[in-house]
Amino acid sequence: MNATWTLLLAAVVGGWLVQAYFTYRQSMDFNRSVVALRQHGTVSVGVAGKRYRGGRAFVALALDDQGTVQDALGLSGWTTFARGRPLPGLVGARASTLRRDTHVPGLTRQQRDAARQAAELARPRVRT
Repeated sequence: MNATWTLLLAAVVGGWLVQAYFTYRQSMDFNRSVVALRQHGTVSVGVAGKRYRGGRAFVALALDDQGTVQDALGLSGWTTFARGRPLPGLVGARASTLRRDTHVPGLTRQQRDAARQAAELARPRVRT
């Protein structure tokens, strides 16, 4: 009986460590991608959605001094295997437009809400 509980506990701890490792890798990969956006302008990151209801989405925007999106990156998915992907539907959009609830083709509701938050957070740094 003791050996069974020990084995079960070791399996749970091992699974948790593997999950923590993949979460760390996902975070570092997304951060590297966000740092690469800096060459295109001021970078702002927004997050939206619920963890267990519809998933969470992160959107990073690179904005020029006039508040136009020069590049955009999104991260969404249910697992730690999700990776950042370009969001070409946001390129060329104005930050002032993204602050409103404007439909952007090719974006989910969570991505649109995260882009709105990123545009709001960039407001003090970018003239729009």
